[in-house]
Amino acid sequence: MKRKILNLLKGMMFMLLWTSSLGVHAQTFAVKGTVTDIGGEPLIGVTVRVQGATTGTITDIDGNFNLLNISPDAILEVSYVGMRVQTIAVKGRTFISIVLEEDAELLEEVVVVGYGVQKKETVVGSVSIANEEDLKKIGTVTDISQALSGQLPGIVSLTSSGEPGGILTGESSTNVFIRGQNTWNGGQPLVLVDGVERSMNNVDVNEVASISVLKDASATAVYGVKGANGVILITTKRGQAGKTTLDFNYTTMGQMVSKLPDKLDSFEAMMAKNEMIEREVVLNEPSWGAYVPYEIVQRYRRPQLAEYAVIYPNVDWADAMFKDLGFSHKATLGIRGGSKAIQFFGSLAYLHEGDMFEDYDNRKGYSPNYNFDRFNFRSNIDASLTNTTQLRLDISGFYSLKNTNFNNEGSTSRADAWMWAAAYRLAPNLFIPMHEDGRWGAYQEGGNNTVNPLAAVYNIGIRQTRTTQLNFDLSLEQDLKFITEGLKAKASLFYDNSIRSEGGIYDNANSIRPNEASTNVPFKQIYPDRYKGPDQDPSEYTVLLPVSSEEYDWIVRPWTIRQEEILDRNWAGYLPVYRRMMYQAQLNYARRFDMHNVTAMGVFKREEYARGSMFKNYREDWVFRTTYDYDSRYLFEANGAYNGSEQFGPGYRFDFFPSVALGWIISNENFFHKLDWVDNLKLRYSWGKVGDDQVSGGRWLYSSQYAYGSRARLNQASDGWSPYYFYRESVVGNPNIQWETALKKNFGLEFSMLRSLFSLNFDYYTEDRTNILMAGGSRNIPPFFGVTPPGANLGQVKSNGFEIELGFNKKFNKDVTAWASLAITHNENTVIFRDDAPLQYDYLKNAGYPIGQNRSLLRGDFYNNWDEVYASVPTETNDLYKLPGYYNLIDFNADGIIKNSEDTPPIGYSNIPQNTANLTVGFSYKRISAFVQLYGVNNVNRSVAANNYFADTDILFGHVRDYWSKDNQDATSFLPRWKTQAQNIGDYYLYDASSFRLRTAEISYTLTGMKWLNNAGISNFRIFVNGNNLFYWSRLPDDRENTYSGGSATEGAYPTMRRINLGIDLSF
Repeated sequence: MKRKILNLLKGMMFMLLWTSSLGVHAQTFAVKGTVTDIGGEPLIGVTVRVQGATTGTITDIDGNFNLLNISPDAILEVSYVGMRVQTIAVKGRTFISIVLEEDAELLEEVVVVGYGVQKKETVVGSVSIANEEDLKKIGTVTDISQALSGQLPGIVSLTSSGEPGGILTGESSTNVFIRGQNTWNGGQPLVLVDGVERSMNNVDVNEVASISVLKDASATAVYGVKGANGVILITTKRGQAGKTTLDFNYTTMGQMVSKLPDKLDSFEAMMAKNEMIEREVVLNEPSWGAYVPYEIVQRYRRPQLAEYAVIYPNVDWADAMFKDLGFSHKATLGIRGGSKAIQFFGSLAYLHEGDMFEDYDNRKGYSPNYNFDRFNFRSNIDASLTNTTQLRLDISGFYSLKNTNFNNEGSTSRADAWMWAAAYRLAPNLFIPMHEDGRWGAYQEGGNNTVNPLAAVYNIGIRQTRTTQLNFDLSLEQDLKFITEGLKAKASLFYDNSIRSEGGIYDNANSIRPNEASTNVPFKQIYPDRYKGPDQDPSEYTVLLPVSSEEYDWIVRPWTIRQEEILDRNWAGYLPVYRRMMYQAQLNYARRFDMHNVTAMGVFKREEYARGSMFKNYREDWVFRTTYDYDSRYLFEANGAYNGSEQFGPGYRFDFFPSVALGWIISNENFFHKLDWVDNLKLRYSWGKVGDDQVSGGRWLYSSQYAYGSRARLNQASDGWSPYYFYRESVVGNPNIQWETALKKNFGLEFSMLRSLFSLNFDYYTEDRTNILMAGGSRNIPPFFGVTPPGANLGQVKSNGFEIELGFNKKFNKDVTAWASLAITHNENTVIFRDDAPLQYDYLKNAGYPIGQNRSLLRGDFYNNWDEVYASVPTETNDLYKLPGYYNLIDFNADGIIKNSEDTPPIGYSNIPQNTANLTVGFSYKRISAFVQLYGVNNVNRSVAANNYFADTDILFGHVRDYWSKDNQDATSFLPRWKTQAQNIGDYYLYDASSFRLRTAEISYTLTGMKWLNNAGISNFRIFVNGNNLFYWSRLPDDRENTYSGGSATEGAYPTMRRINLGIDLSF
């Protein structure tokens, strides 16, 4: 019995050890393999995972994979973008070859359009798209408006300033035009983020899945009264069923000033001034008092003593103001994944834009650097509540903090100029920025009170602006197939809330002008003419300007929410709080009957919008769209919007905006199949009417408005004032005020061949814009009308243009791919009616010329001698100050006298370019990828007056180096003037603003499928170096695409940047 028990125990032990060894063997099983497409090409980055486990890997550059420690009975799940997911049983095999097939449904590209999506193949509207991959090819940008410019045809984006956070907070202007400017009332497109009207510049680029630009009436008619200027649809990323992925990006950005005006140094400017004085002394003998002997001028050029550098300064103000290199940083963390029941996408992003000002110690304990910080967050969730009910919940927003100096030097435009205008409007020989003892340089000769801009930047405090915005989107979609197949209903609620508050330090230095008693800023004034020699007591040629007797103080201002819209010297703020709520109901129908594909959509939407304590704005939209295609060959689409806007009176509050479009996909015809080298050939045409309710001049222009006052004058006697209050009609209402209307037509052609090796898209369009609002002050109404006349919808503009896109994409083998694209756009507009005076010269009228047409007196040749001066046509002003070396102005109307009001014909173009071109060329070789993007514009002019000898100081710009003299009569510049009143120089400062820039360039290296990456859980590692605005060429004196502050380059603005960026992308 004992032996039987012992044998049984031995057998049980043997079985236990045998099964244990099987377990050990199962856990150490490994399988290798390759993944290819049906053509045998290896696929890189394919996900191979064990079903029901966390074990997984991705294929390397040769399509190979290796899975360790799995069961020989495991089931592998193989997935790749655009391919059908496959499940494969291992069945003990150690090597598996896998061939993935394309998923026709997934590869059927869709396009985001108004209130939905459409198959790209059957879209009949003019829509340009930038998808997620395209957005990766724009380099590192901090706002989406930069991403659009030069990326998509038909878009012009003009930026006026490089101030940190300026564009993102809306305090610097960025004007975006789709197919040119077709109205003088703004002309900015409607921007929608996930279907809601929001600013695109506070959306992190890494959150964006696609950008659709809708251009023609068939694409924009569903937006009716807001669709006339085009629509930009930004769609953020969403979750997807499958493995959860984590993406991290970090970029550090080195930034430099792009281009500033060329100014003469102290020696050049003073030598030129001496020559000017010699020439104009016949008209102004006292000018000799400003003449500087050559011996002294030399000291500004080559200081022989250390003291000379301070006494005879030669300051490069651009170098003194700006660093050689500033830094910004950007980091983004995104997560995406989900199951069949719920999918999610989330992201966190941080952006820091640094300052370009040099660091100076103001010895006050604070530093008013210009910088901007922003934190973005987003959570997009899609959930299947039932088999027929879908929930979508999006929560997003941002918090930003912008630092600037607290400016209290008068009006905003003037104050801004003092902040960074040293590069433009300060002479190099006035003073040094700061002395060794910490006092700021100053200049107040002859009553002139020139501000030291660095003293202004560092001594008037800190203004900090905080902005917090929260966006909440909720929608519920119900499949109504129990009623009829293909019918769905959707209800949505959108709510935005934004709060802007201000705080900071208000420095009690009430003025930074050196001669004002209220200043608490220490200044030092040097007088070079008093300097006699190195042994002289410095106090004899140095004056310490008085500082206010008040005790120095600065006040920490608390954070406050501001409701005022007035910006004054008493720390007022913006109108910062706004709320937007929108609710929407939508019915969608899509069904296929054999070869007939039918869709229909109906939307009701109501929106409420308020800022601060203002009355709410209301808008209401009723929208429909229906499409039909027969066998993907013959296409039809009809759209319409019945819109209501409270901007207009009862008779014009609602209107209907329809559009129709037709398409023919010729390449899908049976007779065309023999041409198998043609992938796609499609023709499309659209016609429609859209509107624009962006009226200037305030709300309720249809109603008269009244104001009251007191002390009306009864007669001219000292006591001739009425003691009573009076009421008056301050605004004369026009009950017929209505929206602008744009009648748009578009013809398009799409073509691709040889499996998309080459592609061509062409669009030709016309637009007739009518009912353009003219403000009362710009109307041609006789002055005896008595008051400012009411605005009226009188204007009319016609425009036309074309867009051409050429594409090339070639995969030479598994290692080498190359691509290129060229986009060319032309747009021109003509004013048909703008209420011109009937008896005015035709060339002075707006009609017949583009919006913003430049006009100027015209230059002839130089006056080369006094005989030519005496024989010239007289001017109505400044005729006594003509000199040889100035231009012989043209008497355009030949009436014997030159007048600014009558002899200024059209010249050149407007300040919006007619032509744009964008060329992108790139390639990838194994793990290396590189591309460049070039961008150019022409047929554009801008007037930029670079004033010489501003405020009687020695300022000369580089454009006058080749100035006229009797020995240089073929010069390119007029003879500058010192004290005598300058004659009009005609169109000299009207520049050809054509430009060419290397907008983006990048080289990157990608690692994937490597063992050490897999061990770290990293599926993709990419390192890149790219740059933005790396090279710029233009005849303009600086790099500013938009209008100049104060209308002149001498006013200045925060300079535009060029950037070099270094970053990494990680995927887990």
